[in-house]
Amino acid sequence: MFQQRNRPRKNTPHTVRVVDAGNNKSLGRVVDITADGMMLVGKKSLAVGQRLALRIILPQLVDGKMEITIQSEVVWSQQDNNPSFFKAGIRFLNLPGNDGFLLEDVLHRMTLIG
Repeated sequence: MFQQRNRPRKNTPHTVRVVDAGNNKSLGRVVDITADGMMLVGKKSLAVGQRLALRIILPQLVDGKMEITIQSEVVWSQQDNNPSFFKAGIRFLNLPGNDGFLLEDVLHRMTLIG
């Protein structure tokens, strides 16, 4: 499993959904997240090395936005303890400046509100 993290992950007390921006299909929900990446749990396995444009659906309106689109790469993938689900480590590749600040703001708020 990929463990090279630059920042500690934050568990999300809210349900944060993730959608494939290319086909608009749900990939699952965020388990934990930083501005560098996240762990995702969903019903389908993702291939290591796979690159995806992800839409993260924010749990609340922040700066007039309800979602952030991020280019990402799957760095690890495995079956969850519940065999009906899979989990994957996702690294964010190019988070635009404003969306990076927005994501940091959301993480801060979720930590305080959760």
